[in-house]
Amino acid sequence: MLEGKRVFLRHFVETDAPTLLKWGQDEHYHKLAAFEKIADLSEAQTASSQYAKRLYSYALCLKSSKEVIGLVELYERGMDLQGGLLKTKELGFLLDKNFEHHGYMTEGLALIFDDAFGVKGQTEIWAGTFSSNLKAQKFLENLHFKYMYTADYSQITNLFSYQEKYYLLKREEWLKIKQNTKS
Repeated sequence: MLEGKRVFLRHFVETDAPTLLKWGQDEHYHKLAAFEKIADLSEAQTASSQYAKRLYSYALCLKSSKEVIGLVELYERGMDLQGGLLKTKELGFLLDKNFEHHGYMTEGLALIFDDAFGVKGQTEIWAGTFSSNLKAQKFLENLHFKYMYTADYSQITNLFSYQEKYYLLKREEWLKIKQNTKS
């Protein structure tokens, strides 16, 4: 568990299924975060079980009520030891729309970044957003992520018709930010 002032991150448990079901049935989360569609409680329990098995998948919870208000994940970008991909991760995040604009996700991500860069030895964290998700792009920029490139997935396969913008936060940049906030 990673703990901040107002939030904490813990691994998912089966009792998180109703929250996942709520998000999985809301078009808002499909459109902005590509969150999977979940039809019923049984599917939500399966999803909860899958999240629980992922090493770097966390439920974002309020300390005051223990309520799950979001999710944060770090994904493997590849297993290429020679290319250094084991030292990089990709970020995924979702915040319940009822808890936006309170700084909860910023606090939760700071916990993840401190752990990834300080404890786990990661050198880079990447994040992708749909090109239409300007709110997420601005959020990443506020966290000092730098825009790197846009991938047009419609050029790769006709199964996808979207573009995704990719952002990068390097360990050195995060450590500089942390140092500046302490002074």
